[in-house]
Amino acid sequence: MRVVIVDDEPLARAILGRLCRASDDIEVVAEADSGAAAIQAIRRDHPDVLLLDIELPDMSGFELLRSLRGDDAPLAIMVSAHPQHALTAYDAAAFDYLTKPVNPERFNEAMRRARIRCEPSVTGAVRSSLQTAWRTSARSGPADRPQVLVGERERRLYLLDPEKVDYIESYGNYVRIWSGSDSYISRDRVKRLAVVLAPAGFVRIERSRLVNLRAISYIERLGHGMFSFTLSSGTCFESTPTYRTEILRAVLPAEFSH
Repeated sequence: MRVVIVDDEPLARAILGRLCRASDDIEVVAEADSGAAAIQAIRRDHPDVLLLDIELPDMSGFELLRSLRGDDAPLAIMVSAHPQHALTAYDAAAFDYLTKPVNPERFNEAMRRARIRCEPSVTGAVRSSLQTAWRTSARSGPADRPQVLVGERERRLYLLDPEKVDYIESYGNYVRIWSGSDSYISRDRVKRLAVVLAPAGFVRIERSRLVNLRAISYIERLGHGMFSFTLSSGTCFESTPTYRTEILRAVLPAEFSH
C-alpha cells in the first residue's frame, strides 16, 4: 500500500514512518507538514492511505478530508492526541481513528483493514455500486427506478432497499438514512435525493427531510399549508408550508388535480 503521512510535527511523522516501514507491503511515498503540501502529494503520488493529523497549520484535517471526496480519494486514517474528535472524524468519512501515542498493535489492525479495503476486487465492487446505484432522474420510468441506496455505518457499506427506508434527513454535509432503528450515512444531499427518489414514493416535507410514503401510518392537516406525519415506527414530523404542493401531489394526486 502507498501511504502519505500528514503531520506538522517531525517526530510524529518519524514515528508513523517507522510503523509503516515495519511492514514489507507498506510504502511511504510522501510526507507533508501542512494541508496544502498534503494535497500536492496526494495529486502527485496517488496514495492508497492517508495518515492524517487533525491539527495542521493551514487547515484542519477535517477540512482536508472534505476536499478529497471522490472515487479516487485515499482512505483517511486520522491520527490525533484528542480522542474526543473521533465521532467527528467518522462523520467526516474517515476510515479509522488512531490516538497519540499510537499503539503499534492498533496501528497494525487499522492497516490490516485498509489492506482489505484496498484490494482491487473490493475497491472495484464498492466504486461500481457507488457509481451506478443512483443513475436515474425524475423522468425515469418504473423499470428505471432506483434499486439500491448505499449507506455507511461503522466503516461498512450497506446496500439498502429504498422500500425499507423510513426517512432521510440532512446530517451536516451528508444525509442520514433511517430504516427502523438503524441509521446510515450517505455522501449525498436531500435536494438531489428528492428528485431521484420521487419515483420510489419519497416526498420532501421540509428542506432537510424526505419521508417514504410506505412508512407513514397517518397524516393530519395542521392548517396554513402544514401537515403532521406519523410513521409506523411512532416517529412524528411536521411539514413546512413551502412543500404543501409537493406533498399534495404525492399523497392526494386526485385532489391535487382538481
